Amino acid sequence: MNSMIKDRYVLFSLASVCVIFFLCTVGSFNTGSVGGNGMTEMEGIISGPSATQNGTVFTLTDLDGDDHKCFYRSEMPPTPVFCRLIGNFSEDGNIFFVDRMIIGDG
Repeated sequence: MNSMIKDRYVLFSLASVCVIFFLCTVGSFNTGSVGGNGMTEMEGIISGPSATQNGTVFTLTDLDGDDHKCFYRSEMPPTPVFCRLIGNFSEDGNIFFVDRMIIGDG
């Protein structure tokens, strides 16, 4: 047993398994995910709405100060306003498609 612990290949294998386990565990705790259904939740202040033929494009400034371009099909509230958005990012990550908008702290 003592010689097995000193074997570098065994130690490397154990370390690899530990790293893989850690990465899988951390990846499963995605804080932006809502209820495990693949939806993402963001909070911040929305501003700069611009009506399009299919809906409204606007900017969300999140709690970290980052700006996100968003699209919403339903009627927009008067801006600026603090809200929580639930939806999905586009495949390239450039725009956030809002499924649900919750105004205020609610």
